[in-house]
Amino acid sequence: MKNKFTLKNVSFFTTLLTVFTALPSYAENKIDFRLEGDVGGAYNSNIAQISGFGGDFINTYTVNGTARYLAPSQTQILARVQGQYNKFITKNDFDVMVFAGSLNISQWFFNSLNVYVGVQPIQLVSLNSTRKPFDMVYLGGLTYYYTFDKDVAYAGYQIDKLNASSQDFSAINNTFLLGLRHSFSDNLFLNAGGRVRLRNLDVASLADDTRYTGSLNAQYLVNDWLTLQVGGDYTQITSAAAERNTGVFNIGVNIIGGYNNSLSF
Repeated sequence: MKNKFTLKNVSFFTTLLTVFTALPSYAENKIDFRLEGDVGGAYNSNIAQISGFGGDFINTYTVNGTARYLAPSQTQILARVQGQYNKFITKNDFDVMVFAGSLNISQWFFNSLNVYVGVQPIQLVSLNSTRKPFDMVYLGGLTYYYTFDKDVAYAGYQIDKLNASSQDFSAINNTFLLGLRHSFSDNLFLNAGGRVRLRNLDVASLADDTRYTGSLNAQYLVNDWLTLQVGGDYTQITSAAAERNTGVFNIGVNIIGGYNNSLSF
């Protein structure tokens, strides 16, 4: 069975990486680097996202590296590699390693509108079966940011094509998203967001679905290299297939350690 929880975690990371990045304002070439490790614990109420399927607690261990090139023309190139291990407490058949990458090219307009295209290869390796599916995601979209005081609001649209190793999961997705990052202080933030994803499966005989997701999390920056995060999300799935009509919530905590650096030329 395809591990939907894992794919959900990684399929939007290119967009989300740009959402909470400071809007560009620079007059020279710049490269930013970030190395990051993340240890998390969460409860997911429906692992398979099928009506009546049970939930489980999941421990996640993630490492990733990100490099971003910023040009004076406000062109941005973002590259990322990520490895993740998901350990399910009771449903061990879902234990999986995920290796994902992302290459994203975008252009800023008026210091507020970001238009981007990208590609994401995703390799899953099941730890309790011989499954090793390899998926590719091709995406494009735009996001508009509005800043006021120390807060940032955003709204956007993304279209992506998932070419899955299992044809049953290949689809074209249209996603509308909006959100807000509120700063309580220099080191305490609240992130609230919502998105609607319309999934059109390639196999005509399978039922398409629409997913409505709301998310909320708080982040506390202990220092330059350590962040504590707590939050969750809820997704309501509506489909012509009755077994797919269900709601799924996920809540968890994360300890995130990272190192940032940059150079200009």
